[in-house]
Amino acid sequence: MPLLDPNLLKRLEYLRLVWRQSGGRWIAPPRNRVPAGGTELTGHRDYSPGDPLWHVDWNLCARSDELLTRQFQGEADCHVYLFLDCSRSMALGEPTRFDAACRAAAAVGYFGLASGYRVGALGFADRIVADLAPLRGKGRVGRLLRFLQNLSPAHAPTNLAAAAAAFVKRSQRRGPAVVLSDMHAAHGFRQGLDMLCGSGYAPRVLWICDSREDAPLGDVELFDVESGCARQVTLTESDLGRYRQQCAAFADSLRRFCASRAIPCARIPVDSTEAALERACL
Repeated sequence: MPLLDPNLLKRLEYLRLVWRQSGGRWIAPPRNRVPAGGTELTGHRDYSPGDPLWHVDWNLCARSDELLTRQFQGEADCHVYLFLDCSRSMALGEPTRFDAACRAAAAVGYFGLASGYRVGALGFADRIVADLAPLRGKGRVGRLLRFLQNLSPAHAPTNLAAAAAAFVKRSQRRGPAVVLSDMHAAHGFRQGLDMLCGSGYAPRVLWICDSREDAPLGDVELFDVESGCARQVTLTESDLGRYRQQCAAFADSLRRFCASRAIPCARIPVDSTEAALERACL
């Protein structure tokens, strides 16, 4: 489904209302303590779509012919960053993991923009391959969706650590980093997530997976999309059992690692993305 499809926008608005009722705890940045209840006026700034109308200084607007909002002591912009995996393995399946990741990123970004957060996004494979500077306001949703729609899987393996290392070197405000990936990387996922944690970006993981995947029996050619290697093998029932054990072990290791770092982690199947997001964020 195209990301700019009106039906998808209706689903995103529904998800936003569901998440707002739950307080948006899963992706919401931690609340800052506001001195003096945030009632001390410290200045003005240009109005951005999504700003509360009661913050608009209408008297000043009438005098200056500009739309300005009040800023109060302790008020700070909340930032959320979307890390979208654009590696080779994300092109697998029908629908692909990449399509599901884009829909999930659209939902999270829509919620962030509609909630007044600044939302940035980047695509990564073995490095950062695309970047969108943080946006603010519900009126910028179209720009975010166009950015996501213009992304495509790269002919490169996953290296979350390399992308995270480049990202944390930037001079920017800290905020939650939502990683949308199948988490299959030759170098593993631990180093990249640890790097985001240690740099103050409070990662969250949306693990994109295909519950319909299975290994066939008989003579097959296995192709590793991350390394580009192919191998002819004969799979038996016992091989299939070991394959399923390895899949379960990988899932368990991801969950255990995230739990040890207090990283929220949700499994998002490609065939029920929106339903899984609703369950994960309540």
